Amino acid sequence: QFAREMMASCGSMILGSDSHTRYGPLGTLGIGEGGPEIVKQLLEDTYDITPPKVTLVYLTGSPRQGVGPHDVAIALCGAVYKTGFVKNQILEFVGPGIKNLSMDYRFGIDVMTTETASLSSIWQTDDTVCAYLTAHGRPEAYQPLAPQEGACYDQVIQIDLIP
Repeated sequence: QFAREMMASCGSMILGSDSHTRYGPLGTLGIGEGGPEIVKQLLEDTYDITPPKVTLVYLTGSPRQGVGPHDVAIALCGAVYKTGFVKNQILEFVGPGIKNLSMDYRFGIDVMTTETASLSSIWQTDDTVCAYLTAHGRPEAYQPLAPQEGACYDQVIQIDLIP
């Protein structure tokens, strides 16, 4: 919670020691590694990985009452298992459905992306993210993030938030 409220910022990266290290809804690429890997990175001041593939997760609609973030995460897992695992890939969340989700809802989905075997996730940012960072006394940590025109992805998963 501390890292989410006090360290995460749009366009940054956090390397954490828990597999559920995820700060994607804040526009932060959060990657969880084991303790020995973290020590190695701290000693060498580097984090070297093969450039990962990126899967676009396009969200539409608005969840109806009774549909929680874990329901959406389970739908994501179902979509991933149908199309092939996204092991060590980045999931990039975009689409008009994002604006219909509170920050807590986004965090609930995001933390469960670990269950897809993805490396991490990153989300398109908006006014809700700006308000969250402002409420935590960090308005300067906000910047709008969205895919560039013509961005290419290794695969696309579409999730309609209206089940």
